[in-house]
Amino acid sequence: MYMCADLVSPQERIRGRHETLSRYGIAAEPFPGYVNPVLDHHELDVVLLTFVLAGEGHHVMDGIDHLITGPSFAITRTGEKHGLITGDRPLDVVNVYLDVDDHPLPSLRPPLDLALATLIPLGASTASRIRLPQVSLDDVDDTRALLRMIVAETNRPHDGTGEAMDALKKLILVTCARLIADRGFIPDTASLGRAHSAIETVRVYLDRNYVDTHTLESLASMAHLERTYFSRMFARYTGSTVTDYVAQLRVQYAMTQLRGGDRPISDIAVSSGFRDLSHFGRVFRKHSGTTPREYRRRHSLSTVRPVV
Repeated sequence: MYMCADLVSPQERIRGRHETLSRYGIAAEPFPGYVNPVLDHHELDVVLLTFVLAGEGHHVMDGIDHLITGPSFAITRTGEKHGLITGDRPLDVVNVYLDVDDHPLPSLRPPLDLALATLIPLGASTASRIRLPQVSLDDVDDTRALLRMIVAETNRPHDGTGEAMDALKKLILVTCARLIADRGFIPDTASLGRAHSAIETVRVYLDRNYVDTHTLESLASMAHLERTYFSRMFARYTGSTVTDYVAQLRVQYAMTQLRGGDRPISDIAVSSGFRDLSHFGRVFRKHSGTTPREYRRRHSLSTVRPVV
């Protein structure tokens, strides 16, 4: 079955297309038998979780081609350019759309809260640079059943849809966060040289352990590279220094905590991996353009929506 050039045309916006996305921050669309031989590189105005339940294709992110094999899911963040290409064989795809700007993410307990912040960063991110954020699925039948319920509520909102979508959104994100916490993203090392493959291995490790304390020596040793060479290669490969890369992940996690309740900012600073409140404030402003207190003030009120 041949479809349009891609799952979403360049001119079409996801926002406003689904009632449940506007009201509850989540919607889903199935694309069974998806075949698309032509790249349509476009930006999204929401966060997209692409669940490939069966088949093999190529997910192009910002012009870089990545192999994607089902069963797995991949993340495209708001504003990232992407496209999905298949061969002659179709993919079984379900898109889950998340509006994280107007609807708060659910609060998860550690270590799932750390994984969720890596999965869906709330600020600008280099986390997906070069590497497609892709995770393999364990039980495709359970995932398929969960996605089917989200699709059903999307297609026919009725009594109780608000409560159902709140529960389903949390459940799908718990499922994804568990997989990231257990195994991390799939390392995209097939087409990389030895040095870049080693850097990718370290980055996958940092994506899961970013609130811990690290040294250049320990990370270089993990990559089996000399310290200065490792530092230079990491910056060239990811677009940021090791210090900035880890700091950015920590700020992303802090953002989720600042949105999710009234914990003291000093506690959030420590749990996010910063040594003290002053250090946290400086780094947070550098990566977000505002202070933690101002960020909380802007985002502490969740969207008020009617209950269906």
